[in-house]
Amino acid sequence: MSPTFVKVKTVMDEVASSTTYFAAAAQPNTAFTMAATSFAAGHNGGGAVITATTAGGSDGGKTVTLTGTDLNGVAQTEVITLPASATTTPGTKYFLTVTAADMSAQPAANVSLGFNSSRGMGMFDGRTALKGFTCCSGGTAGDVAFHSTASLTSSSTPFMQYRTNGTADHETHFNIPAPGILCVNGLYVTYTLDTIDQMNILYNG
Repeated sequence: MSPTFVKVKTVMDEVASSTTYFAAAAQPNTAFTMAATSFAAGHNGGGAVITATTAGGSDGGKTVTLTGTDLNGVAQTEVITLPASATTTPGTKYFLTVTAADMSAQPAANVSLGFNSSRGMGMFDGRTALKGFTCCSGGTAGDVAFHSTASLTSSSTPFMQYRTNGTADHETHFNIPAPGILCVNGLYVTYTLDTIDQMNILYNG
């Protein structure tokens, strides 16, 4: 019988959130001028939830349509509805890239686009099995969530969670008995900034 080899992907993103990373504060008539369309190398191949930050209170109900790719590089869009206040509004989807963004109408005050502390990594977008993981905790205790879903959002219910202890660089190892945990709709990991310093996810591709 042929052996089944395990693949590994490293999750490591300690980059601070930014409200202006993808588009600086401006009042675009339609399309935003993109300051960036993908995350920097420090995100280690992972993605984040995108935010729209408004400077005034007169743009409630106007929308920003994001175009880009999900955690596996598959094309996706999302619409963020702006509130009638100066605040930062997050979307719900995780993006690897944001290649374009368009306003439904020109805003009365500046709007910028960035990303928040909700981070994610796609392991595999097909049928696979989680075999185990190692985790190096960040300085803040929090949950690392494992998902298998065709439509991942920040409110998706995970099939498993692991809680870090908040002691920076504290390491744990989690081994799953063969044949592993079946993930029919791909395998994704989500977490909040600073809950981990690094993870290695073991899975079958």
